[in-house]
Amino acid sequence: MRLQISFLVLLWLTSAGLADDAPQDSSLVLTYHTTEHYRLGTDADAATAAEYKLVLEACWPLFEEFFGSAPKLKKDAKLDVFFLTTQAGWQTKMKEDGVGVPAGAGGYYNPGNKTVYLWKQPTLYTTRQLLIHEVMHQFHYLACCNNVGPKDVWYIEGIVEHMSRHYWDGAKLTLGVIPFCSLEDYPKLALDLYSRDDYDLNAMITSARESTRPEQWALVRYLMLADEGKHAKNWAKLCKKLDGGQSAKNTFKSTIGDPKKLQPQIREWLGTQQEPFVPVWNEWQGQGSNAVTGTSGVTSACRTRADASEIGATIVPPEGTWKGGLLVYESGDEYTVALLNSGGGFSINRRANNAWTVLASGTAPAHEGSYRLQAVREGEEVTISANDTVLARLPIKGSKLGVCLENCTLAFSAIEWK
Repeated sequence: MRLQISFLVLLWLTSAGLADDAPQDSSLVLTYHTTEHYRLGTDADAATAAEYKLVLEACWPLFEEFFGSAPKLKKDAKLDVFFLTTQAGWQTKMKEDGVGVPAGAGGYYNPGNKTVYLWKQPTLYTTRQLLIHEVMHQFHYLACCNNVGPKDVWYIEGIVEHMSRHYWDGAKLTLGVIPFCSLEDYPKLALDLYSRDDYDLNAMITSARESTRPEQWALVRYLMLADEGKHAKNWAKLCKKLDGGQSAKNTFKSTIGDPKKLQPQIREWLGTQQEPFVPVWNEWQGQGSNAVTGTSGVTSACRTRADASEIGATIVPPEGTWKGGLLVYESGDEYTVALLNSGGGFSINRRANNAWTVLASGTAPAHEGSYRLQAVREGEEVTISANDTVLARLPIKGSKLGVCLENCTLAFSAIEWK
């Protein structure tokens, strides 16, 4: 069934398919890594290649369940994927392979040689999402369409935009999620589009106009999941028709219903599909509906989308040097962070007018493997605590609450807010 699905990668995959020194027929210096189904060529470091091998193999059974079939590969054959760390390298590899470079793209599946090409994106999450996106195109074309793309772009792109939104913790991959937070924020963009007075869903479905990725994502997600799967059976019928070469213009209304009636239903439903947090800076990756991991060499944070008066989060101190805790966010460059640290202390600092002011500092309470952090607003004051020990009660401005870190990688779990 084409539903949200997850897969636990078995530990032996970390050693499956060792890198080999394949003959170089390119001006690029690539290493090649093979798995059960894929050959990954890349100029990335060994750790990135090892992770992407795991992600690729985790995708395969999820794609097979989604599409109901899989590409038929000859014995020992692999699907080729090339990941380059720069746009210039990506362009070079495609040109050397005789593949036209698509303008403004981060990745491309070329049906001519059945190969995926992509390059590094601004964040860890968006790069991994693009990898999932492009190899799903490859899988879709080869498993369902005889390597010929369906006629409707909203369908081709909508399914991969929906499924590539994911959680990944290094072992378990879950596709088709609402991210905890993301730079793209498709749910908000889609809601804004569907709320416009002049929005025309029928024109998108019939390909009478060009459409954007957020609205494509929204339509596919709605048909797959909304109203407890009300449309799922008819959605599967429509997919079969579109994969077989029919157009949505001739099949959508008879299979799903009138787009004009569907449009207000999708608009209302999108209000329930919004990402709960907003990244203030890059490199935040959702690990679940109430969990997120951040990475930064400086101060970084993500915060609630709506106003909040309370927040709680759990951190398990990692090995090495770390700082992390909670955020009270005003706007722009004005915010307050409450940071615990690996030295056993804490500091509450306010950022305003391009300068830091220390509001409070001291010794953090003892912990047995984790900290439970809380911030509660009562009027103009915010009480900040760790493991039920009050660190400070201070007059702090800001209606958005969040989590933050400084110069480390830190995971936050069991996040609660109201």
